[in-house]
Amino acid sequence: MARIRMIFSKRGRICFVPHVEMPPLFCRALRRIGADIEQTGGLVPHPRISLGPALPVGVPAMWEPLEVWLERWSESLVPDLNKTLPKGVCVLRAGVVDGRPKLNSECEAALYRILIRERSSHARFRDMVGGGWVPVPQTLSISAGQRWVDLAVGSPGQVGAGTVVKKLVSEGVIRSWMDLLVARLAVGKWTGRGVSPLSVDSEDL
Repeated sequence: MARIRMIFSKRGRICFVPHVEMPPLFCRALRRIGADIEQTGGLVPHPRISLGPALPVGVPAMWEPLEVWLERWSESLVPDLNKTLPKGVCVLRAGVVDGRPKLNSECEAALYRILIRERSSHARFRDMVGGGWVPVPQTLSISAGQRWVDLAVGSPGQVGAGTVVKKLVSEGVIRSWMDLLVARLAVGKWTGRGVSPLSVDSEDL
């Protein structure tokens, strides 16, 4: 069996499919193209597949990791897989990653882009950031532009978009999720200057 890491995007209406439903979705697509997925042991075996940090419902993602163990793999399968996956899900890269650390241990940081719909609320958010305010203790970097704020956080398995939105609500910047758009741009390593997206190469250790 080969350990395959896939990097995929999740955009459009498919963003409202819960995170826990993504492994079954990928398993069905892989089976349709003839891929043989390894099963776990135990009394109730299930396909050996795992995703990166949980993504809230409704949040699009540009660079999400997934790992699955397959009997046979070739990069030529990616186009067929993308044809089988639902609209809005696209595998961007894939490769064998035997020998790499566990996926969760490589997901050190995540980069989010936050766009607040109301310009006056965004201006307040921008001023707060300029004054040194950070939404969560795990904030690694934060920068505010004219229309959006880019936020890098550590421990993305525990800290995500939902945590940040709750903080913005508590500060009175917004009232709810309806007042903003959030996208996860990348999951990967923290370099000290930014989030380096995860690789799909075994050699890049």
